[in-house]
Amino acid sequence: MPRIIRNVLSIFAGTFVAIILIALVQAVAHSMYPPPPDFDFNDPAALAELMATAPVGALLLVILSYFLGTLAGSMLATKLSAPEGPARQGMFVGVLMLIAAVMNLVKIPHPLWFAAGSVAAIIVAGIIGTLAGCKLRKP
Repeated sequence: MPRIIRNVLSIFAGTFVAIILIALVQAVAHSMYPPPPDFDFNDPAALAELMATAPVGALLLVILSYFLGTLAGSMLATKLSAPEGPARQGMFVGVLMLIAAVMNLVKIPHPLWFAAGSVAAIIVAGIIGTLAGCKLRKP
């Protein structure tokens, strides 16, 4: 398989795995900390109120989902990428996850500690995942 195609497919696979893992962990968080019945997720004021009063455990689970998803996605993208090139694919997945998180933080008001923790978790997970993926690649 040509190197460019392999590298692009590795980014798609890593991003897909990251999104699925984030969704799964957040589904667990929502089952543990469900929103109020009849909550309107399209109402910005209600969403801001929910975020302001969300339990710390619920927000920590969201940060954990970002960390685990980015870690797994970055590691997979790096492992699947062409072994003769640099490991940019894992970092690319990390950057995509960071962009998505920042867009979410801009759209929905979150506590400052949560925003800082989310950004830090994604950056650290992207770096660790890429380094781990490098060790798993076959030369």
